[in-house]
Amino acid sequence: MTTAPTEDQTRAEDLPPSCRDLIGILAQTDRRDAFAALALGATSVAQVAERAGLRPAAAAVALQKLVDGRIAAYDADARTYRLIDDTFRLAVQAEVRISGRGGGDGAGAYFRKGRLTSIPGKAEVRSRVLTVVADSFEAGVTYSEAKVNAICGQWFDDWVTLRRALVDENLLRRDESGTQYERV
Repeated sequence: MTTAPTEDQTRAEDLPPSCRDLIGILAQTDRRDAFAALALGATSVAQVAERAGLRPAAAAVALQKLVDGRIAAYDADARTYRLIDDTFRLAVQAEVRISGRGGGDGAGAYFRKGRLTSIPGKAEVRSRVLTVVADSFEAGVTYSEAKVNAICGQWFDDWVTLRRALVDENLLRRDESGTQYERV
């Protein structure tokens, strides 16, 4: 069994939520109310409960969901909550990279929580999906196989297949020894 590499690996929970994730998190009224209270300056469970008209227990649950969804952050030392400023911007940027500005092209269906769920079989969608992944590599930079594996592992559990697909699609070039890669 192959395990994903750990070199510079980012866990899925470290990635910003997708637009779909944000909608799911904010679909419940209590969470939207807690979000609004934070946006208006509340920083504690009591303040959120008061401003949102929630029971303290409901406010605490809603805040925890916002933290779990990476919309808000909790400072344990100060015992305060705050909104994470870049969450929505990063989610929209990722959505644009995946689906394009003009609407969906089918590629977005292959991503969940910032990770690839499968590699599409349809050539045009496959190309779009793999191009999103290839954007993780800088042009002109030489990457070791371990580094390529780590980056691919951030995107997909079967990082070997993903690496091979990037090479097959001519998005990454592998040297003759098979130990160095670069973005095409």
